[in-house]
Amino acid sequence: MVPFPIIPEKTKNKLIFSTLSATLLLILWALSFRVAGGSSDKPLLTISFYDVGQGDAILVTKGETQIVVDGGPNDNILSYLGQDLPPWDRKIELMVLTHPHADHLTGLLSVLEHYQVERILFYPVVYETRGYQKFLKAIEDEGAVILRGESGVAVELSGVTLKILWPREGFSDTENVNNSSVVLAVSYGEFDALLLGDAEKEAQIRFLSITPEVEVLKIAHQGSRDGTYEPLLRQASPELAVISVGKNSYGHPHACVLSLLKQLGIAVARTDLSGTIKVMSDGAKFWYDTAR
Repeated sequence: MVPFPIIPEKTKNKLIFSTLSATLLLILWALSFRVAGGSSDKPLLTISFYDVGQGDAILVTKGETQIVVDGGPNDNILSYLGQDLPPWDRKIELMVLTHPHADHLTGLLSVLEHYQVERILFYPVVYETRGYQKFLKAIEDEGAVILRGESGVAVELSGVTLKILWPREGFSDTENVNNSSVVLAVSYGEFDALLLGDAEKEAQIRFLSITPEVEVLKIAHQGSRDGTYEPLLRQASPELAVISVGKNSYGHPHACVLSLLKQLGIAVARTDLSGTIKVMSDGAKFWYDTAR
């Protein structure tokens, strides 16, 4: 009979310490996840506006449900998802592409490579770029349920409702694909947020009449002059405006946009100044935190 190996006391202590350390780290991670909104007792809604530079990448979570809205201009979103999702959860319940510009699309290609995506929502447009064609091929290979992102469609996941305000069926603007952006109203209890993608004034005029009052508004197109329409701001009447923007040569966010937000008494949070912005709500009140 082969005897069991005798483990030296020093090595045994190291093994015990390593096991206890790993267990403690897992417990601490689980506790932090519950505080951030992962508790199954009363999970919070969290909307994370990631600091990915000049572009948009958003994660909406409630409990173990994750919704990715755009992926930014690079694969930095993977690092953020690695921090915010539990290590055993490799599933994204819903992915949304607002429009096929690279500063919204590129990171989604990486997400499709590293996660299982159950549903993908986007509005098909004519846009002949290598990135968009790669995205269309990737979602075909993914085998996910494809949802057409047009006005009137609503998706409910874990008590969170995403209602599409724009574009309407049959809309096309081949000269400016920004105006084909999927515009989402996110609702949880009495809390509402509006994600404008890059929809510019011409599009905002068209869905102004159905724009709800919200607590949080994601400003369109990195705060460009054409992406902010005063009547829509007044209609939505947000308490907080989030601008997802990075270092750029376009003058984003434009001074006139910042001036208008100040004039209307709307608080502003910017990813270029504050890093990732996390908005949290229990369905009644909301609050937010920034990375710096």
